[in-house]
Order: sequence, then C-alpha cells, then structure tokens
Amino acid sequence: MDFSSITSSTTGADKTGGASGTALSALNSDFDTFLTLLTTQLQNQDPTSPMDTNEMTQQLVQFANVEQQIAQNKNLEQLVGLQNANANSAAVAYIGHQVQVEGNTTDVTNEGTSWGYQFETAPDSVTLNVLNEAGALVYSAEGETTAGTRHTLDWNPVDSSGGSLSPGSYTMDVSALDAAGEPIEASVDSTGLVSAVQTTPDGPELLIGDDITVALAKIMKIL
Repeated sequence: MDFSSITSSTTGADKTGGASGTALSALNSDFDTFLTLLTTQLQNQDPTSPMDTNEMTQQLVQFANVEQQIAQNKNLEQLVGLQNANANSAAVAYIGHQVQVEGNTTDVTNEGTSWGYQFETAPDSVTLNVLNEAGALVYSAEGETTAGTRHTLDWNPVDSSGGSLSPGSYTMDVSALDAAGEPIEASVDSTGLVSAVQTTPDGPELLIGDDITVALAKIMKIL
C-alpha cells in the first residue's frame, strides 16, 4: 500500500479544517482493500510454502502509524479552530476604536487623520506627499528631519490650496533625501477608525473604512 497521498493530505489540516476527515476516509478505504488482498492471499497460498508474514506485519504497523498521525492532526485542527474563535472574539473589541497601524494608507474622515514617520538616519530634506485613491498628488508639505523621533502629519482632507476634499482612502508617501541627494528610508504608520472585523484563513483582519484591511499583527496602538 502507498501511504504518501494519505500522509501528505494531513499537512494542510490547520488551513482546511477537513483534511483529517479526508485522510481518514482514504485510510479506511486502503485498509479495506488491504484486508481483501490479505484474505485472498491466505486462501490461495501454497500450504507447503506459506506466505511470509513480515510484509503483512509491516503493512499493519504502517496503518497504525498513519492512523495515529491523522488523530494528531485532527486534534490540531480543533486547537486551531479554538484559537481562531478566541482571536475573532478579541478582534471585535477593536470595533469603534481609533488605532495606530503599520502602513501609510488609511481611511480619512471629515475629522481628518494623522500619519507618523521616523528615520534611523537624519535626512537633509523631507517632503510629505498625500495621494488620493487614484494615486494623484493632492497635498504636499515639508517634514521634520530629526532621526530617532516619531514625527506626525495631522491632516484634514484638504488640498495644498486649502480646498476641501472628499473623505476616503488616502496614502502618505515620505520623500527623504540626504545631503548628496540619495534617498533615506522612513518608517510610516497611520491612524484610522475600525469599522468591522472579517475572518480569513490566516486569522481575523480589521476593516478601516470600507475596504482597508489590517492584520492584527500590524496594530501598534489603540488610541
């Protein structure tokens, strides 16, 4: 009997939730086939030269080992299910709260928002650019250049001329250059209001606005 297809199907147990049941059905089918073949062999063996039982014993041991592995994966599925349920319950507590998250895109309401940025190495110049959902530049301002400190851009949805913009998804890009004109990387975070929680195979995600999803691991602070 070939057990490779059965054992490999159990490796995705934590993702599918049904892999152990499928593997167990396959194992039972193979075991029934094995018993049928064994019975036929015993009935038709030469009495003067009986069949070697070593292979049969090895097959039975393999069946036992695979069955044990499937049982372990089934228990793992149950543990993962409980962990996901607990994570979903914990994520619901974020709804209605402002959060600070890793990333430079957020949902901006009429009340505005705040982005944070910081550098490991002090740049010579910093320009903060706010882009709308279509990627068009709508606002630009000079930024702070001190390294090792979190700076902020508090922004209401207005353009560089002070004209009002519609609420929605906006992104802040930080353009930082050293004295030689070489770019310097910035760490950027954003704030937003959690509107809902959605479940995924990798765990719950927070929804900011209508369509910005954030993994729980990206949450830096509840404001």
